[in-house]
Formats: sequence, structure tokens, C-alpha cells
Amino acid sequence: KYPGHQISDSYDPAAIFEEQLQKCGVEYFDFYLLHNVYEKSIETYTDPRWGIIDYFLEQKKNGRIRHLGFSSHGGLELLESFLSRYGKDMEFCQIQLNYIDYSMQDAKRKVEYLDRAGIPIWVMEPLRGGKIVPMTEPFMDRLEEIRPGDDPAAWAFRFLQSFPEVVTILTGISDMGQTEEKIRLFSKKDPLSGKEMETLMSVVDEMLSQNLVPCTSCRYCTSHCPMGLDIPSLIDLYNEHRFSKGGFIAPMAVSALPEGKRPDACLGCGKCEKVCPQQIGVSGIMKDFVKILAEYPMMN
Repeated sequence: KYPGHQISDSYDPAAIFEEQLQKCGVEYFDFYLLHNVYEKSIETYTDPRWGIIDYFLEQKKNGRIRHLGFSSHGGLELLESFLSRYGKDMEFCQIQLNYIDYSMQDAKRKVEYLDRAGIPIWVMEPLRGGKIVPMTEPFMDRLEEIRPGDDPAAWAFRFLQSFPEVVTILTGISDMGQTEEKIRLFSKKDPLSGKEMETLMSVVDEMLSQNLVPCTSCRYCTSHCPMGLDIPSLIDLYNEHRFSKGGFIAPMAVSALPEGKRPDACLGCGKCEKVCPQQIGVSGIMKDFVKILAEYPMMN
């Protein structure tokens, strides 16, 4: 994969590609992807100074790349913008998809859009780095009632089997036991039934509601913010970071926002709080978010 998401003074796709072929000891790659095309890196990938996409399309034409695609942690609008220009040349898209991010990262709409666009889906983080495997007893008990013996990982992989758009899943394997278990899970097609999907999504909604800021995205706040902040979107990112207990997703997304539209632009005036039906303390959340983000180099 080409690291166009990394911040640099210049980009040389030919140098990177030749080094990758040499290190891997091969003459071509079966699958090559543009790594993490998101709201900030799309400027790099589409900058005519570097000619990144044109270069890799040429390598594909020359047989040195058999299949070219991209990965993305960006939003739906980013996917639409990128594929409106390069959709005919992209053979797959790798997104973060699991039963938590189906709602939290709006993966549901991404799956629907990629399906309409005819782009096969590769899945990364099917278990969210293992974070969705531990599930407290009250929630696990509800799943056990309708599917005894299946652990959260089994539910996660059967969830993904419910989407015909998904063609490849990066499962992540640490030992032989996990290898054997995943071969067992995928030895037959066993997608979730309608009742199982409904129960799982209900459990996920309750899990998220217990620990997250209860913003409903009514957007009353945005019409009263003197700085024009997209408060619901910022709260979504704040929630994502809290639920994940860290990670790069929220800092990456905030760093792609223009200055003046980030949490640190909040004046703490409280105008948004006066019209919030959920009585959310927005100014306090923005202040806490600024403190959290300050720990990440990409924000400095």
C-alpha cells in the first residue's frame, strides 16, 4: 500500500513502489491500495505535482499491479467525492466495518453507497482490534438466549457474513487456536437471521447509550453557534474516542477540519446549550476534547 496519508514535504510514488517490490522480492503485486484516503490525504493523492494515482494506474497497465484499490477512514462525502473521480479505476475499497461501527462510524451508509457504486468491500477491524470481544453479562445473556455457545467474535463474523458486498475480511490472527476457530466460522455461510440482527443491533444501541454523550443530531445547536461549529459531528468524534479509549480515528478526523471549525474554536458562550433538548453541556465537552487532542502530534 502507498502511504499517501503521511504528512511530508514531497511525495515520490515511484521510489516507494520500487523499494517495496525489491524488499518483497517480487516483480508485481496482486493487490495494491492507496492507504487511508481521507479528508486530509485526498489533497495529496489528487495533487498533480505528485501524480500518485496516475503513476499507479500506469503500473497496473504495465502488469506490475494486478488489482488497484484504496482504504479509507473518511466519511461518506469523502467516498462519494473520491469515487466520482476515480471510481472506474478502483477495484475494491477497504473500510472499518463491525457491529459497533455500523452505526458509530456510519459504516451502514458507506456499505450501501459502495454497493450502489459497484465497489467490492474489504473489511478491516472486524473486531475493533479485539475491543468488541469483551461483552458484559447482561448484553451477552441476551445473545446467548437466541444463539447459545457463540461468543462475541462469532457474532461479529456472522454479522459480516450478512453483507454480500463484503468479499474479503482481514480477521487478524494471533495463534493457531484463533486460526482453527476462524476456519470453523467461515467453513460455511451462516449470516445472521433477521431476529438475530435485530437483537444484536438493539444490544449495540444499549451498549453505546450507557457511556456516550446522548446527542441526537437535531442540530438546534448549530444554528445558534457563533463560530458555525458542526457540534453534532464533533460530539460523534468525541464519543468515538471515549468508546475506543483512545486511537487515531478522532484526532485524524479533527486534524482534517479547517482551523476555526475544531473543538478549540468553541467560545464557551453556552448559546448552544440553551437550545439543546438533551441539555448537553457542549462547552465542557469541547474543552475536554481539546485537552484530549493535545496529546496527539498530528494536532500540533
